[in-house]
Amino acid sequence: MEEQIISKSVNGWDYQNTDRIFYKEGYYYDYAVKATDVWVEKDYVSVEIGLISGNKGLLRFSKTNEKNLFFEFKTMESAFEMKPFYLTEKSAQRGALSLTVENDSFVLSIGKLIININKEPFQLEVINGKKAVFSTSIKKISRQYVTPGLGHRIDANGYREAFISWNIANGEKFYGLGEKFSSVEKSATRTTSYAMDACATNTTDLAYKAHPILLSTNGYGLLLTTAKRTHWDIGDFCFVSGTVLVEGPVLRGHIFIGEKLKDLIAEETELQGRSEMVEPWTLGVWYSRCAYMNKKELYGVKDKLRELELPFDVLNIDVHWGKNYWYKKFWVDCCDFEWGEDKFPKPTEMFAELMKQNVACSLWINPYLPPGTAVYKEAMEKDYLVKTTEGGLAHIKRRQVSEIGIPDLTNPEAYMWWKEKVKGLLRLGIRVLKPDYTDRIPEDALFFNGYTGKDMHNAYIYLYIKACYDATQEVHGTSLVWKRPGFLGTGKFAGTWSGDVESSFEGLKYTIRGGLSVGFTGESYWSSDIAGFKGERPNPELYIRWSQIGLLCSLARYHGTSEREPWFYGEQAVNIVREYSQLRYSLVPYILEMAVQAEDKGLPIMRHLAIEFQKDAFVHAIDDEFLLGEDILVVPILEEGMTKRDVYLPEGTWFDLKTGEKYAGRSTITVDVTLEDIPIFIRGGAVIPQFKAKLQHLKDFETEAIEICVYGKAKKMQGTLVSQNRVRYTYTILENGSIATDYPGNVTLRQMYEA
Repeated sequence: MEEQIISKSVNGWDYQNTDRIFYKEGYYYDYAVKATDVWVEKDYVSVEIGLISGNKGLLRFSKTNEKNLFFEFKTMESAFEMKPFYLTEKSAQRGALSLTVENDSFVLSIGKLIININKEPFQLEVINGKKAVFSTSIKKISRQYVTPGLGHRIDANGYREAFISWNIANGEKFYGLGEKFSSVEKSATRTTSYAMDACATNTTDLAYKAHPILLSTNGYGLLLTTAKRTHWDIGDFCFVSGTVLVEGPVLRGHIFIGEKLKDLIAEETELQGRSEMVEPWTLGVWYSRCAYMNKKELYGVKDKLRELELPFDVLNIDVHWGKNYWYKKFWVDCCDFEWGEDKFPKPTEMFAELMKQNVACSLWINPYLPPGTAVYKEAMEKDYLVKTTEGGLAHIKRRQVSEIGIPDLTNPEAYMWWKEKVKGLLRLGIRVLKPDYTDRIPEDALFFNGYTGKDMHNAYIYLYIKACYDATQEVHGTSLVWKRPGFLGTGKFAGTWSGDVESSFEGLKYTIRGGLSVGFTGESYWSSDIAGFKGERPNPELYIRWSQIGLLCSLARYHGTSEREPWFYGEQAVNIVREYSQLRYSLVPYILEMAVQAEDKGLPIMRHLAIEFQKDAFVHAIDDEFLLGEDILVVPILEEGMTKRDVYLPEGTWFDLKTGEKYAGRSTITVDVTLEDIPIFIRGGAVIPQFKAKLQHLKDFETEAIEICVYGKAKKMQGTLVSQNRVRYTYTILENGSIATDYPGNVTLRQMYEA
């Protein structure tokens, strides 16, 4: 089926609108010029704002905690914003602030956090102790505001869109905005936060995940509690200010403070919720294609993997598990819950047999209901489908208008009905789900909760992922979904992948950026489609290079539109994949220790260097290296035929994993590379627990021996080991060189290199 794209936006609407926010034809701007009054009402301090038009605005503040300020800006007229059901109850906590009225300002305070509101000209300043960390812009050129600090952009019909602009300090760096494939550090960025199908490319602003969160090295974070489309300009239009505009009249969110990026990540994940510990076998290697067509093919892959001693734990049955395949008819996949008995007969017996062989199965799923099917008719009869603002049924549109229905998950009865359909699949023996799509909610949709598609486009993702996650928890307790879309709050449902990325070295480069970027906004577990999803079939070199990287991410899965098993890429590929898979499996105790940090602090397992080395000025520009946890530096090879690689080593000492050679940090070295290996370095002082045996799967490691490997002088004397059943145990390195622990397996100490 050949696609014909003419000279307009893909699908008529897919590309983001990232035009500039200010000085845009057809709009005028009504912005704050003074603060005229202040009063206290219950847990809020309200400030009356004088706008340039003479109209009045209302700015309200409340305390979420001692480091977190809730704010809301709108006109004095009635305007509303959907309740952020996708955040935790902690985000809804409200508390009083102290108020002092001075001659030229209103001063609000909570602990060390001070909010100074200058009366005229209006300016909002957030102070942490004695340091001003955030202040709204009052930048002018020739007596005219360039990026006004607070206000509305208004179109010809009088529709208001709220914005806030703030000053950017010299040397300030920014992270966040979800899974964006641009530079991880977001200075000089203009982008849109709106979940969209990237159409098998990761070289544009399109992205599957939309997190309106920005973190600054100046010590503050900004999280907007809106599911509407937001537009961000971070030092692009005006180099000394940033702006965010929401496509609605209410600007609502949290400004929070923290000394380090780690503190800011902890705070914003406290608002969103953090992921529970996943079942350890989900950290093993997954194999998949788009798609395994039948049981014979699935079993053939399973048997070949075992024959070649390639460690793995999961096989994903993708889109062809169903009786019907809908893409050719609608240009988009659908799910009718009808099992393809002719392709995968007796599924309950099949999945039970596979689990006895230590193979778990994952199943692709989709929220869209195809017309004419039993599930569609049932949804119609029960009135469970999303409507339009004109009273008809809302449909997914792709190329041509379709009749595909959308289950209205804002309706509690429809939510439970659809979730029960999902649980029916899980009861067959499927152990984990792969929730795809949900990025095509039309703006003219009208939901059961009274909100339109403009409000719900991003928020629907949360309900969809929650239903899949809850269903899996209730049937199996896996604590993981393999989701493509993402929004605020979805990080607590562990597991995501980068979506349909390009199968090329360029695609690999930008895929890594996406994984590092989304780690700042609450997604602790991430993977790509190893070797890329779509495009020309990868050559053996690309396959090997992507494997070496993908097997050292927090999750690891092969997937694509052509075969992704290593024997299709030659004997050398098989040997290298085996070696790196064995390395991954040996490191699972270490990865589980990092999973504890994800559960307790919201930290990603795969990390940008700035998370651990924020004060190192050089790391902010580096997004072609990453850390697996705290102490393992992974250096991808991103060019075909590369024989040498420049590597930046941050502060400290570093040991080459392969040779043991020791290097001083805060330096750049050049290393030789062969196709067999990528550079990997271990941080001096690292204490890394590893399995001693070469495991083939992770379904039964409760008593497997663990070696605590110390690289140089240990920087910590205690750590955490996690059992197969997700129980935490503490180990302590004693002065006599032994280990004390109650972990059920044998634990020994190994000094790798001298300090």
